[in-house]
Amino acid sequence: MSEPKTSVRRLQAVDRQRRALELRKAGASFDEIATTLGYRGKSGAYQAVMSALRRTLQEPADEVRTLELARLDRAQRTAWERMLHGDLDALGKVLKVMEHRAKLLGLAAPTKIAPTDPSGEYEYARSQLDIKLSRIAASLRANEAPVPGDGAADGEEVPADVPA
Repeated sequence: MSEPKTSVRRLQAVDRQRRALELRKAGASFDEIATTLGYRGKSGAYQAVMSALRRTLQEPADEVRTLELARLDRAQRTAWERMLHGDLDALGKVLKVMEHRAKLLGLAAPTKIAPTDPSGEYEYARSQLDIKLSRIAASLRANEAPVPGDGAADGEEVPADVPA
């Protein structure tokens, strides 16, 4: 069975990690942190700093998530009674709240997103470098020297979607 999160040993470890992070913020090297706080080496000091950073970032995220869930609960309660009495607009609002809650809690299935150009307008096309590399690779497989300039060898088959 694991040790309780509030055990003296765990609390001391968290405090030591916090001090490691403070030393790192002050410019101390991982070797200096290890020596100062009694870690076996710089890798232990590094792990302590990274753990403290994750905890530092996780706690505010948890607080925001809790606040957002409370807001969603309130919004749902507001529309719930109206929905039970047949108000279809309220039903839509309840379903929308439930959808937001599922996304926030990671319950919603991931959405597949087709890659596009940065504008989002056009389907992703391979970069010119990818195209040149594929042409060079094809010419090397055919034991031909690539033509200087564009990377394509004479007589090489180029996929239809690849601009010349």
